[in-house]
Amino acid sequence: MLAASEGLATMLWVVLIGGALITIAFSYLFGLDNTVVHNLVVAALAMILSASVFTVAALDYPFKGDVRIHPAAFEQVLERFQESKLSDL
Repeated sequence: MLAASEGLATMLWVVLIGGALITIAFSYLFGLDNTVVHNLVVAALAMILSASVFTVAALDYPFKGDVRIHPAAFEQVLERFQESKLSDL
């Protein structure tokens, strides 16, 4: 729970975004004869990497934001545990 409330470390964000930028920059070294196709490949790569970074950012704090873990499942398990006879042990 403590790790979930802190989020990702700054160094991890630097590595994640830096790696994405280096990967996109590296793709410019592979020249294709058709520049339109090359630009489409680079754009697709940039879109995939940005979607991955967005997903990591959305899941950075799992109990906050639009994409979050709702407490309903935890509350249901806690309620069942309290109702069971095993809680009397």
